Amino acid sequence: MEKLQRDMCSKTKNEIRYILVIALMPLILAAASVSSIPMHSSYAQNDTSSFGQVTSVYVNGKNYPIKYSITTGKLLGVVQDKDKTTLIVVVSTPSDKGTLNIEIPRNILDAKGQSNADAKYTVHIDGKDATFRETTNNKVARTLAIDFNKDARLIEIIGTQASPQ
Repeated sequence: MEKLQRDMCSKTKNEIRYILVIALMPLILAAASVSSIPMHSSYAQNDTSSFGQVTSVYVNGKNYPIKYSITTGKLLGVVQDKDKTTLIVVVSTPSDKGTLNIEIPRNILDAKGQSNADAKYTVHIDGKDATFRETTNNKVARTLAIDFNKDARLIEIIGTQASPQ
């Protein structure tokens, strides 16, 4: 145990967070299998986007829907780290590179700058800077298209505000 503690002290904060998420992966995957829900027809009536699937993020005792589509692989779950104003998206991408399109409700995570103006999110894939673009933006949500490579596991979407209403 002491050796593990010494090793952990020598890691950077990002490495430590990555190690903790990997260590907690079985719990995240178990939560994802419970929280992933198919798109219901009543929900689809309100959906005018190209999103084909909905998952949810569990925050403060309540599930919040997150719309998404993924070109390859599978979204396994979404977890909010409110203290770090981050959504952690767990994906399985065994075969090829792809793109995750994800609609982020502003009441879950947002990025604001001076004068409450929209700021750019920061996105990391497996602890490294990622290529992404914001494709839509309205009063309720912002949509990101995030490119990932084969074998990507963790996508961190970092904002400046995380607070469900």
